[in-house]
Amino acid sequence: MLPFDGVSTRYTIGSKDTNGYLFLVGYHDKTIYMEYQHSISDGRGFEEFIRCVLFQYLKNCGFPVENDGSVRGMDTRWSPEESANGYEQLADREFSPDGIWKKPEAVHAPEVQWGADGSEVVTEVTFPFSQLHDYAKSIGVSPLSVLAPLMMKAFDDKFGGTDKPVIAEIPVDLRPLLPTLTTRYFICFIDLPYFPEYRDLPNDEVFRRTKAFLKDQMQREQLLYRAKAAADRCESLHEADMPLAEKMQAAQKVTTDFVLEDSFLITNVGRFALPESCRPYVLDYGAILPCAVQPFALLISSYGDKMKLSVAQRDHDMQVVEDLCAGLRQLGIQPETLSYPFVVTRYNGLECGM
Repeated sequence: MLPFDGVSTRYTIGSKDTNGYLFLVGYHDKTIYMEYQHSISDGRGFEEFIRCVLFQYLKNCGFPVENDGSVRGMDTRWSPEESANGYEQLADREFSPDGIWKKPEAVHAPEVQWGADGSEVVTEVTFPFSQLHDYAKSIGVSPLSVLAPLMMKAFDDKFGGTDKPVIAEIPVDLRPLLPTLTTRYFICFIDLPYFPEYRDLPNDEVFRRTKAFLKDQMQREQLLYRAKAAADRCESLHEADMPLAEKMQAAQKVTTDFVLEDSFLITNVGRFALPESCRPYVLDYGAILPCAVQPFALLISSYGDKMKLSVAQRDHDMQVVEDLCAGLRQLGIQPETLSYPFVVTRYNGLECGM
């Protein structure tokens, strides 16, 4: 457990700071912080660890918590499947790219994005989930089909206005397609556009078109093609015969070029669940996706009856967040906001295990 405030104290994951581990657990006041390097897990997988830590902490504190079977306890037996490489299921299989949207150049905001080592500003936008659910249900769309266009519209109003679309990069969990117990990284990415013609359409029509686009791009064959293409590319680089420093530099270029193709990233980790007996003692939950080399990043999560949008950015101009909140209010959703500085934990592969 490390003293951690996310502002003045900074650690390097994988170094002596974390005893070589690619994750950390820290504390500050009444908040527990957990961070991880994405190479070891994804949001869905790391939630298993978060639940385990919270449950064991509450139990050690003497609170009357009970494991309903959803938490890995100290007596839970580990199975190799939990650490399996999910992408191995795609080996020696071929998938068709037919139907995958061929994206054009996206709107970018280079004036508010810079090196990945700087500090960020995070704004938590919180509101009752029922307000969003009721509105989305009334027009026959999903919550993501509402939230993504609102964020992209706010970005377009600030940085767009041209004939280019705003394009959000969205990770998709592959476990529903290829069932596995793995807690390792197991996702692919799709592209979601906010087209210039959307500027002249009413909100509900934009949301319906977004729903239709997502449905079209979330076909099994397309997702597995994307997953295998990315996995093959990573495996080829991983097995390349070159010095580690050069391999790290090549990997950094591949990943940076990949994320910078789109305007920014949106990830939806869904509802964070805990045993009923734990909920009275865990008052809040939130997750942050650092924007890194992108200008913004939006992470969507929920806990209890609250939904939280965590917007990370480098720029201190709050117009995009303010416009996002204004868009929510137009739909009858009443958000509350909290902004604070956040210094992202470092990662340096050359320091791992040192």
